[in-house]
Amino acid sequence: MQEKIRIPKYPPAKILKVFERFRYFLVRLSKKLTPANVAIIEMVQGFYVTRAIGVAADLNLSEHLKKGEKSVSELARSTNSNEEALYRMLRMLASQDVFVEKKNRMFANNRLSKTLLDQKDSMRHMVIHQVNGINWKMFEELNYVVKTGENAAQKVLGMDVFEYLEKNPDRNEIYNQAMTNSSLMLSYAILSEYNFSNAKNIIDIGGGQGILLAMILHKYKSISGKVFDVPHVVEGAKIIAEQYKVTDRFDTISGNFFKSIPKGGDMYLLKSIIHNLSDDQCIHLLKDIKQVLPKNGKILIFEPIIENNNRYSFAKLYDIQMLVGRNGGKERTREEFKVIIEDSGLKLDRIIQTASPFSIIELS
Repeated sequence: MQEKIRIPKYPPAKILKVFERFRYFLVRLSKKLTPANVAIIEMVQGFYVTRAIGVAADLNLSEHLKKGEKSVSELARSTNSNEEALYRMLRMLASQDVFVEKKNRMFANNRLSKTLLDQKDSMRHMVIHQVNGINWKMFEELNYVVKTGENAAQKVLGMDVFEYLEKNPDRNEIYNQAMTNSSLMLSYAILSEYNFSNAKNIIDIGGGQGILLAMILHKYKSISGKVFDVPHVVEGAKIIAEQYKVTDRFDTISGNFFKSIPKGGDMYLLKSIIHNLSDDQCIHLLKDIKQVLPKNGKILIFEPIIENNNRYSFAKLYDIQMLVGRNGGKERTREEFKVIIEDSGLKLDRIIQTASPFSIIELS
């Protein structure tokens, strides 16, 4: 029997944002109450935890603990690891609330380690993509990036990141799975805040494996849609369409959005696309979509927005990922979004916060 599809409804974004501000107020208060030299070292040592979570994801430790607790000896045998080294890493992660250490060197999953399970709402591939392999190597070049203003991809890979992924199918598969991992969480937040019922035919530009579009079509039975992306990316989209039972209204188009934009949509989606591009590239892309956008059509941009304050910000954090990996790519403030939108000849209708770090930017 096929698993029933459930799209959770998130609480209102405004309520969650209040709790988020309170949570980070406590984090900042904790730092202020800690001696400065201790607080800064604790922050620096965060990379120990980051890398260890990446290794746990690589070894698939959460999956090995899926059916219940196991001894570190069993885990070492099943992952072909050194028992003492594995124990010390797991002990440290358990102290950071990832896994639980029990008596006699036994370990079990907890709420955070379960996010690394091989399941639908997993974040395992996103973790592997973020902290293992090429991304880790590029961040080693942050000093070079800050001094030169150039991204690290050319120095580390000898080519653009997306060109590298296209030429390395194993890495590309991890990247595509990572984007699907993050898109699942974001899609729940988008569908909780935005009503798509006025759309008839949605085209998701650079939509990857199509998880967002599949969810929209699953919820809104009168809508059809197409995912538009490069050939090696859209290959997995039809599998997701089958999972969401929308194959009769879901299609894929292979192409490059810098060269052409498919016609026929009355709504165009741009999720995590704009932040990869320079201002000039953004304006060029938005102008091209405007050319095929019908009267009363909509463009929806899904991106984090940087606020000009000293508060914690996912957008400010992820902006460093763009700095390291993309030439001209960046997270933007509201003012910066307004500039590229106006220069594209489009109108900003509204900005809608979601329960995720991403906002919905509606254009017409």
